Amino acid sequence: MTRFVIVTLGFAVCFFYLPIVVLGIFSFNASSTMAFPLSGFTLAWYADLVGNAAFQGGFVTSFLIAQPVGLLAAFIGLIAALALTSPRMPFRGAFAVLILVPFLVPKTVLSIAQAMLMSWVGLGRGATALILAQTIVAIPFTTTIIAAVLIRLDPRLEEAARDLGATPWQSFRRVLLPQLNVALSAAYSIGVILSLADLTISMFLAGRTQPLSLIVASEFRRELKPDLNAMQMVVLLLTALIVALTEINRRRRLRGRTAHLRDQT
Repeated sequence: MTRFVIVTLGFAVCFFYLPIVVLGIFSFNASSTMAFPLSGFTLAWYADLVGNAAFQGGFVTSFLIAQPVGLLAAFIGLIAALALTSPRMPFRGAFAVLILVPFLVPKTVLSIAQAMLMSWVGLGRGATALILAQTIVAIPFTTTIIAAVLIRLDPRLEEAARDLGATPWQSFRRVLLPQLNVALSAAYSIGVILSLADLTISMFLAGRTQPLSLIVASEFRRELKPDLNAMQMVVLLLTALIVALTEINRRRRLRGRTAHLRDQT
């Protein structure tokens, strides 16, 4: 049984990560033909990105869109998680299902519905519509992350703050919120990553806005060029950097909290 699990896990890892490895290998291939054997090692495709105005414009657009998506998704996820974990919240099961709907509905269906709604309210297509639509998709993830931390917190800390005369806002800001810093940071990172990786929603709602995912998809339909491999590796590395910084921040805060508790004892 153990051998079967190991073999299955090995196949799964190869299925998910082998294409990325091949992508990275061909991004350094000297030939414009993506085929084995390799023709040599080169950084020319990465150098081409420096002068690629379309790539730079698409990356800046994607980055600027991802920031409000991450912030809004973390903020709304915090509110939803507080409501979801509150013992006084009626119909919590129905509310949880409502939060998960954007995750369960196929993205194509959701994108068409969002495009129709944006047109109906007069917002149209563009950066604002794209930010709102991507935020809706990210909310189930951010809510889950923050709620998972909330349910593990000791409610007696807030009760003690109330007994000492703190208002509800003061107990939230000084007691609860500091304990959620790591979860909020992770929620923000998830919102940013989902925004950077989005293609389906961008196809329906971007309008004249051209995020990097649309530029890559457009180039891929015309011709599979080696500079696309380099472009995707850069995006992958930036995404990995966001995840790494989030994890470093989480570990740093955890060590600081542990040291603080140790000093108190």
